[in-house]
Amino acid sequence: MAEGKYRSDIDGLRAVAVIAVLLHHLNTSLLPGGFVGVDVFFVISGFLITSQVYSEVKRNAFSLKGFYQRRINRIVPALATVLLATVIVGAFILSPVDLIRLNVSALLSLLGVSNIYIWIKYGNYFAADAGEAPLLHTWSLGIEEQFYVIWPLFIVLLYRLAPRYVLPILGIGVVLAVAVSEYATGVFATAAYYLLPTRFFELMLGGVLGIYLQQPRVMGKLTAHALALAGYLLIGFALFALNAKSTFPGLNALIPCLGAALLILAGSGDRHSRLLTCRPIVFIGLISYSLYLWHWPLIAYLNYLEIPVDIPVGALLIAVSIGLSWLSWRYVEVPFRRAGASWHFSRVFVRRFALPALGLAAIAVLSVVFNGFPQRFGPQVSALEAMTQNRPNEIRRGCHVTNALYSTGPDDSCRLGAKKERLDGIMIGDSFANHFTGMVDLLARPDNLSIMDYTMDSCPPIPGYDADMSPVYAAHCAKRNERVFSLIEQNKYPYVVLAAIWPKEADARDIVEASIGRVVESSGQVIVILSNQHIEKAASCPIRRLMFGSERDCSVVQSALAPYWADVRAKFPQVRFIDPNQVICPAGVCSPIIQGQLLYLDDSHLNEGGSRLIGRTLLERGYSLLHDPVRTARTEMLKGSSAVMN
Repeated sequence: MAEGKYRSDIDGLRAVAVIAVLLHHLNTSLLPGGFVGVDVFFVISGFLITSQVYSEVKRNAFSLKGFYQRRINRIVPALATVLLATVIVGAFILSPVDLIRLNVSALLSLLGVSNIYIWIKYGNYFAADAGEAPLLHTWSLGIEEQFYVIWPLFIVLLYRLAPRYVLPILGIGVVLAVAVSEYATGVFATAAYYLLPTRFFELMLGGVLGIYLQQPRVMGKLTAHALALAGYLLIGFALFALNAKSTFPGLNALIPCLGAALLILAGSGDRHSRLLTCRPIVFIGLISYSLYLWHWPLIAYLNYLEIPVDIPVGALLIAVSIGLSWLSWRYVEVPFRRAGASWHFSRVFVRRFALPALGLAAIAVLSVVFNGFPQRFGPQVSALEAMTQNRPNEIRRGCHVTNALYSTGPDDSCRLGAKKERLDGIMIGDSFANHFTGMVDLLARPDNLSIMDYTMDSCPPIPGYDADMSPVYAAHCAKRNERVFSLIEQNKYPYVVLAAIWPKEADARDIVEASIGRVVESSGQVIVILSNQHIEKAASCPIRRLMFGSERDCSVVQSALAPYWADVRAKFPQVRFIDPNQVICPAGVCSPIIQGQLLYLDDSHLNEGGSRLIGRTLLERGYSLLHDPVRTARTEMLKGSSAVMN
C-alpha cells in the first residue's frame, strides 16, 4: 500500500470487526463467534502499521521515537479518556474488591499489560464474573502494544540482514507462529486466549500482507471478487460456527484472520467492496476504536447492576455507545493525533503517556492502601467480600491443578484430615472436589483418616465422559483419569472419596455407574460427595443486596438429584454418600449465606469458609466421613425389627 493512501474499505472492515464484537457482547446468541472481530482488528493493525514501518525502513527513515510517538498519539488519548470515565463511575457503584481490581486494571491497561492481569484474575474470557469486569476488553490492547515492542525492531533487523528474503522468512514465520499457537492452545487453553505468543501470527499475517503490497500488484476484476467472496465466507463462517466452547486461538483463529487478509488483498487495487465502502459502514469504521473502548464498560456496568440487556436497553446502549464514540473520535482522537504529530517525542511521552500513567498509578495505589474505600458501604459488605477471597484452589495449590497441568503427579504431602504418617485414602475429582476439601478435612478427623487430595479443574472422575468440554480439556481429562484410576487399582486404597459436578442428564447413568463400580472393585470404602446446589449470583447477590439496598431474594428452591442416583445407590449399597445440600438447603430452600457465612465464591463453587461451615454443621449433626446417623438409625431399626420377628 502506498504510504499515505487512504483506503475506505479498511475502515469498512474495521466496522465489520467492531459490529461483530458489539453484537456478541450484547447477546452471544446473536453472533456466537463475534469475538473473532478482535482477530480481524489484529490483522488490520498488523497490515497498516507494518506497511508504514517497512516503507520507512526501505527509505532509511525509520525512527523508534517517531514510531512510538505515533502509537501514543493514536492509542492513549481515547484510552485514557475511557479509563478515567470508567474509574469515576466505578467509584460510585463497585464493591471494595471490585474497585481495586478496576483501578489496577486501568493502570495496567495504559501500560499495555492488562491482558496478563486479566488472565490471572479472571481466567476464562467467557466466565460469568468476567462479564462484570469493565476493562476486560483491554486485553487486546495489551497484545497489540506488546507486539509493537518487538515487531519494528525485528523488521529493521531482518531488512538489514536479508533484504531479498524478507517475505519468504516472514512467510515461514507465520506458519511456525500458527503451529505454536495451535500447540499452546491445546496445552494452556486459558492462557493462550490472552497472551501474545499465541496471538503473534494474527498481527504477523497482516504485516506480511503489508510488505507484500509494497509493490503494485495487478489484479483482475474476477480475481478481486473471488478473493473478497472467500474473505466474507471465512469471516462469516467464524462468526456463526465458532463459539465460547471452541478451541481458540490456534487454527480456529486462522479462519477469520485469513478472511480479513483476503478482503484487504482484494481491495488493494481500485476494486473496493461496495459493502465495505458505503458511508454508514465507513463512519462506524472511523469511530471503531472509540466504539470498541466505550461499549464494553457500559455493558459490564449493566451486568454489574443486574439490568437485563433486552431489546430496548440494547438499542439504547448501542445509541449511547455510538454517541460517546463519535464525541471521543471528533474531540479526542483526531485533534490529539494532529496536534501530537508536531510535538517533540519527549513532550508527547510526558504529557500523553507519563502523566496519565502517574495519575492512574496514584488512584490504584490509594485504592489498594485504603482497601477499596469500604466506608462507601456498610462494614458487612467488606466482611462478606473477604469470604469470597478465601479460595480453595489457591489454598490447595499444587494439590489441585489447572487442566493444563494434567500430567502433574500426586503429592503425598497433600493431606486432609488426621495428621499422621500413614495414608488412608485418596480424594479425586474436579474443581468441585477441590472446594469440598475444607469439609472433608473436618469430616475425616473423627475417624482418624488421612486423605490425600488429588484434583484437577474440569475433570470429573468419570472416564469417558466429555460432555460440555472443549476437545483440549476432554483430552487432558481422559489422560488424568487414566492415571487416577490406575493409581486406585494399583494401591487398593482403603478409602476413596469421589466428588465432582456430577452430570445432570439421565442418560449419564451407565457411565457414572461404571466409574463408581471400578473404584468399588479396587478399594475398601467408597465415599461419594454429591454436587452442591447451583445458585445464580450466589457470591454477589448477598453483597449487592447490602450495597444497593435491594430486596432481591438470593435463595432458590432445591433442584432434584439426577434420576440415576437412585439406581447407583441400589447397585452399590456399600457406597457412602455425603450431601452438602443438607446444610445449604434446609427445608428445600437453598441459601448462599448461612449463619452470617457466605458459602460461595461464584455461582457454584464454595469458598473455604463455606466448605468448612458445611463440614462443622454435619459434624454437629453426628456425621463424619464414615458415619451417617440416619443410615445407622435405619440399620438399627431394621436389626430391631429382625430380632422381634425372630
